[in-house]
Amino acid sequence: VYKGHDLDWYRDAPADLSEFGIPRGAFAVGAVANYRPRKGIEVLIQATHHLPPSAPVHLLLVGAGMDKPKLARLIEESPMRERIHVAGYRSDAAALIAACDASVLASIKREGLPKTVIEAMVHGVPAVVTDTGGSAELVVDGRTGLVVPPADAPALARAIQYLCEHPAEASAMGRLGRDRIDQDFNIRETIRQTLSVYEDALADRAPD
Repeated sequence: VYKGHDLDWYRDAPADLSEFGIPRGAFAVGAVANYRPRKGIEVLIQATHHLPPSAPVHLLLVGAGMDKPKLARLIEESPMRERIHVAGYRSDAAALIAACDASVLASIKREGLPKTVIEAMVHGVPAVVTDTGGSAELVVDGRTGLVVPPADAPALARAIQYLCEHPAEASAMGRLGRDRIDQDFNIRETIRQTLSVYEDALADRAPD
């Protein structure tokens, strides 16, 4: 039984990304995660080495620990270093992701049902996720976003580049992603399924 959501819970107005130096017309990719090894932030930075230099991609890193020296070194080595923006911990993460053109969660293992992916989908932002844990249960590859293998920086870059180069398809994925949360991960269905579990358990305990 999935934890249910309601679209009315998410009414964040898209933030103004210019405060980070992201210009209008750029393809903003948001990554919301606390900096931990399993979140794959290093893989995401490696993916920037595989993007075409001319691609108008800007990467926004949101979450606690994004100022770690190790990550700073990796960013400095990236050919996109001037276009990687570290926001760090923010209480308005949902509004930031709502303003992005794509969302990326590059987890390499042990992912649950990530709220950051749900928030992106609810706001109509196409998500790129790895095939680990619940991320791939949320995103239908090629329909509501893109799913790539874990720890595969080139594949991650190709997914980002595809969404950047195909804005109509990206927009359609975003709309279908929002519909998917509303239809398949809504609180009404969670209540119905939870009630069914209890009813089945009580029926099993009933005397013959």
